[in-house]
Amino acid sequence: MGLFSKSQENSSRNIYASNVLPNLHAKDGNKHIIMITSFSKWIDQVFGVESKYTTQIGHIVDKMQEDGYKIVAIEHTTLQNQGLFKSMEGFHTLITYK
Repeated sequence: MGLFSKSQENSSRNIYASNVLPNLHAKDGNKHIIMITSFSKWIDQVFGVESKYTTQIGHIVDKMQEDGYKIVAIEHTTLQNQGLFKSMEGFHTLITYK
């Protein structure tokens, strides 16, 4: 795991604890949703895995499952020309869970 991957994982760990977990519904058998907003790597012009998104959203999904939530579906939308210099993609990830 590289330096950037470790930083991205630490970031997602903080986001999970401070933003995601407090917004999750109680485990009541009903379906619920949470939307996560994120950005691509800065200057992501190559064909390959979007490692920042994969690391950060992957960690959030893993933590939700470790905390006993069942993931029902994951959907995302992509927004072009995001960020200060319009060089990033924005992602909205909708996680449906029980």
